[in-house]
Amino acid sequence: MFKYSKIALGLATCFALTGCLEVEDDGNKEISNQLNEQNQLLQSQVDLLQEQQDNAKAPAAIRGTVVSVSEGVSAADAQVSIFWDNAWSDAVAVTEDGSFNFTGLPAGRNIIVKVSSESDVFMTRYFKVRTGGSVANGVHTTDLFELEVSEGYTKEISILDSETNQPIKNLTIWADDVFGLQNRNWNRNTYDRKAEINYSSKATFNEEKGVYEIQVAKDLPANIYYKSDLNGDGNDNYVPESTNYLANNGEIMLADASAIESMDVMYLVAANHHEFTVALTVLDEEGNTLEVKRVYAEGNDFGEKYASFNEETKQYDLEAHFVGSLEIVIPGFEKDELVYGSENIHISYDLALSAFEVYSNYRNSSVELSNNTLNLVVKLQTEELSETTVRTITTVEAKDTVDNDVQLYLNVPVEVNTDNVKAVAVNHVVESKDGWTTLQTVETDVEHDVKLDLDNTRITVAPKKEVVANHRYRVSIGEVTNTISGKNEQLNFYGEYSLPAANAVFDINELTADNFNYHTNGTLIVKKNSAGEDSWAWDYDGHVTFILPKNLHLVEKFSYSVVKYTKNNTETTADANNMREVINGDYHDYSTAYLAKIAQNENHHGEVRGGSAQENGYRARIWNNYDLRMNDNKTGSKNTVTINYSYQLKGSEDVITGTLELPIQ
Repeated sequence: MFKYSKIALGLATCFALTGCLEVEDDGNKEISNQLNEQNQLLQSQVDLLQEQQDNAKAPAAIRGTVVSVSEGVSAADAQVSIFWDNAWSDAVAVTEDGSFNFTGLPAGRNIIVKVSSESDVFMTRYFKVRTGGSVANGVHTTDLFELEVSEGYTKEISILDSETNQPIKNLTIWADDVFGLQNRNWNRNTYDRKAEINYSSKATFNEEKGVYEIQVAKDLPANIYYKSDLNGDGNDNYVPESTNYLANNGEIMLADASAIESMDVMYLVAANHHEFTVALTVLDEEGNTLEVKRVYAEGNDFGEKYASFNEETKQYDLEAHFVGSLEIVIPGFEKDELVYGSENIHISYDLALSAFEVYSNYRNSSVELSNNTLNLVVKLQTEELSETTVRTITTVEAKDTVDNDVQLYLNVPVEVNTDNVKAVAVNHVVESKDGWTTLQTVETDVEHDVKLDLDNTRITVAPKKEVVANHRYRVSIGEVTNTISGKNEQLNFYGEYSLPAANAVFDINELTADNFNYHTNGTLIVKKNSAGEDSWAWDYDGHVTFILPKNLHLVEKFSYSVVKYTKNNTETTADANNMREVINGDYHDYSTAYLAKIAQNENHHGEVRGGSAQENGYRARIWNNYDLRMNDNKTGSKNTVTINYSYQLKGSEDVITGTLELPIQ
């Protein structure tokens, strides 16, 4: 970034308002020349300031090409407009090859791109886009590549009540046809929802025919969804006949894209909103009524969470109001030197029997309402405390290198000998000798504290300082003393954790392209193996692999596509639509290996991978989806691959996009 003194900025501003400093030809050529030079300097400063101001206002641009995927339908009359700053731009016609571009857009902004046909030969389509971020020259152009459009047709769907066989009116039905370009798995944030609500293709009800009519793309199929909250109370009034349906915040899939063309009639079932009182009697093994610690409900959508104990009836009362099924839970507890195991009671409605199906104590029962009350009985199983063995109920795992306490919740109180608790940092290093390289595991004891609390039913193992581990962190607990029985028992707890580095950041610029040919820049990475023998590797065109950035644990979503590649100075444009999804929540499409700088003629064991130009250590890698085999990038022979990327960090709604040109290492 350029910086100017206050005097220079003042002169520049003055110059912009009044013009150059006046130069008179008074015969003093030296002064005249100095003033002319000063004018040129001021002019360049003003031009630069103006350029920076213009870039700050509008540092982004988009471009793309409209193509038709329907046979015999041309996209030649396509026109494109964009929605940003709460207004639509004027529509622009595409060029002869279908391309378009918009400049002067704000960086990092969510926008909508609308593609329509003047003659209506194809359906209007909307695309969700995010402009790129700031770059060194102030302008970032996002290439949207091909925006596909299709011929449309009107689909008629008869939606009937399965009981009455009559049409169901006032459903909200729409096609999931607003497409996210840079990331196919957008978060359901405000912008995303606004785009879907405003611009998706929606159905209307034809009173005369008794059917819903919706415009759908012939050659770009999309799923169809519906909402059935007919009275605005937040509850679904109709659900599919099958209990196996997809629902999300009241949005239910009506038809998968592949089934739309053949689907003419759809039957829905009126949703039963069950609303009644549960009266639960809890018995011990002798048949006596029993007071328990607490009774609570799972899945009681609109009802109470906790049941109350009725002193008069000795039952637990719960106001139930749910759709689907209800789970009543009695957590395990200790009373009168007995341990009572937990019990779950599952309640669902059986349409065929017009009764509730109740599963508890390993048996099913059909129960009907009486005065709008569902009377239930459950008998709890017990065991003597002295016979209860130690077991882990739940574990809180280590989180990172700083906050890495491991917590174990146990079913009985214990005493722990600290000698039976181990904490170890596991590091891997390569050892090379006599032409062989092996991956050695080095375990380092971690100083830690052991704490008992919650009546000695929780064990916390806390390292005294930050753990340094390039592979795993391990905590194990062996023998403990059961203070109820007085016996020593083996807890046999063993937990291993990957610990990310403290203050970790995700840097997309760490992404590299490596052909694993034991060379970089045309030069051998390792000239001799560990036996002193010359490496016989040659500079060949290896299969290009992408080495992913570190700290992938911070990433919620990540995808990329190959734009173009230059092989031995010859540039080739990649085929469209080669986007590859690498990370999406818990899903990931990459492998991890220990990359080691070793010679081609070095023998090695285990998961060591040679040939890469990367430093020794674990790295995530992925074969490129464009199957490129290329030489090193070197002077006189350019070998690079250009990709578009899109990623979203955990806890953020921002989708970051950009372009990288990666030299082949």
